[in-house]
Amino acid sequence: MRLLIATDLALRVLMRLSASPDKHASTDVLSRELAVSRNHLQKIVQHLTEAGFVRTIRGAHGGVMLARPAEEIRVGDVVRDHEQDQALVECFRLDGGDCTLLPRCRLRGMLAGASDAFYDYLNQYTLADCLGSPSPERPQGAKGKRPQRTKALNA
Repeated sequence: MRLLIATDLALRVLMRLSASPDKHASTDVLSRELAVSRNHLQKIVQHLTEAGFVRTIRGAHGGVMLARPAEEIRVGDVVRDHEQDQALVECFRLDGGDCTLLPRCRLRGMLAGASDAFYDYLNQYTLADCLGSPSPERPQGAKGKRPQRTKALNA
């Protein structure tokens, strides 16, 4: 699975803000630190604000800060929110796509299950986990282990 650049940037913005949760940062500062255009960053911040992940403060000394503690922001929720309009495959498009295999095709259900498992796995972690900040308890399912990588099959 490949994430949108905007999703990656949204995660980086949130991680940067969670490093200093009691301080706000201007979009100018964030755009310089993250090496991205201010206009693009403003769109990301607007989306994060609408989704309730951050809040903005207007004025000369304004900026953006987390809307709630990093321990309460689930990684999977952020990714799902930013990827929600992206069709994994043709038949996932909002208009149903152009599948010539329906109604016999079962691939759609398999991919939907895999997608849900992806978000569920990411939701075991919070922004605090991304930065190594202490969190009240270990996410369920993580059990102190790193995810195991599967060996690639040789064809």
